[in-house]
Amino acid sequence: MDFSSIPKIENHLHLEGAIPYETLWQLIQKYGGDREVTNLNKLKEKFKFRDFNHFIEMWIWKNQFIKEYEDFKIISDAVFKDLVDQNVKYAEIFISPSIFRKKLEIQRIVEAISGSISENPKIKINLIVDLVRNFGQENEIRTLEEINEVKDHSIIGIGIGGSENDFPPELFVDLFEKARNYGFKTTAHAGEAAGADSIWKAIKLLRVDRIGHGTRAIEDVKLLDYLSEFKIPIELCPIFKFSYKGY
Repeated sequence: MDFSSIPKIENHLHLEGAIPYETLWQLIQKYGGDREVTNLNKLKEKFKFRDFNHFIEMWIWKNQFIKEYEDFKIISDAVFKDLVDQNVKYAEIFISPSIFRKKLEIQRIVEAISGSISENPKIKINLIVDLVRNFGQENEIRTLEEINEVKDHSIIGIGIGGSENDFPPELFVDLFEKARNYGFKTTAHAGEAAGADSIWKAIKLLRVDRIGHGTRAIEDVKLLDYLSEFKIPIELCPIFKFSYKGY
């Protein structure tokens, strides 16, 4: 079966984590290069993840090459084209603008990405703003208020990622309540780095509409029954062997 030819929906893809290698290489060259990454093949080797900590290390490393609003437009154009090439008809894309707050305005990041959405009529795209646990509830409430100002730029929901073990759901109850009051749909990364209990807390305390990843739900049969009974979706990738151009 040619998986790439099947019409698809993508409901869990991080914009900053789906940059095609060629586009990231372009950004690296734009900002003076990196002495350890001298060609595209070395860049690909760098992203052969050893473990989850290495994945986070590489996530932080590539962020240094995203410095301007134009860069978000460049990234978005490349990622959206890649989705079209894979015959994705509808996508909900996570973005993490608060990571770049020190140098860029949240609202203008969203506007740059939105500009790319409007120029890609072959695919329907909505955005989910992925708030970052590690920054704390107070900081991410600020982010929530900022994105609420530009939610008409295809933003339909909020999620929360980051270190699940160090920043559990109970720390973000007020944040999710505010998000619902603003009219956003909600999801939360849970049950990946942390266990099934983190999924229960996301459901019961944060009252999320769906769960990001949720792979460890399998550890709790009662949780599986609950997810099924109340039709709470898990954003979980099915196992297919196919080629993906990003990392």
